[in-house]
Amino acid sequence: MGDLSAHFSRSEFADRRTGQVYVDPRLVAVLECLRSRGGGRPLVILSGFRSAVTNSAVGGAPNSQHLYGRAADLRAGLFTAGDAASCGATGIGVDRRGWVVHVDVRPGKVVEFRDHPH
Repeated sequence: MGDLSAHFSRSEFADRRTGQVYVDPRLVAVLECLRSRGGGRPLVILSGFRSAVTNSAVGGAPNSQHLYGRAADLRAGLFTAGDAASCGATGIGVDRRGWVVHVDVRPGKVVEFRDHPH
């Protein structure tokens, strides 16, 4: 049981270097939806919130959604871009095989791009 939702806790999204954390509730809703689509299998958050220092260290985009607590990187092989979009993700990063590896809840229309988890 999580402290953000039924299945997610703040600690899963914490910056690995600083311990800082911020999580947009809309992101948690997207992840709960994806978990449900995946038959309830747990999702592993590889990267959630990132401080500016961590984002720079991992080569993140200068205006990365991770900086605002609006993004999560996930293990590949579980969801398609269609799954992510139907769950409300507006930023969808896919690996070279087409598996979702990044979801975010950026403002605006849905954007799909090639990405890799950090």
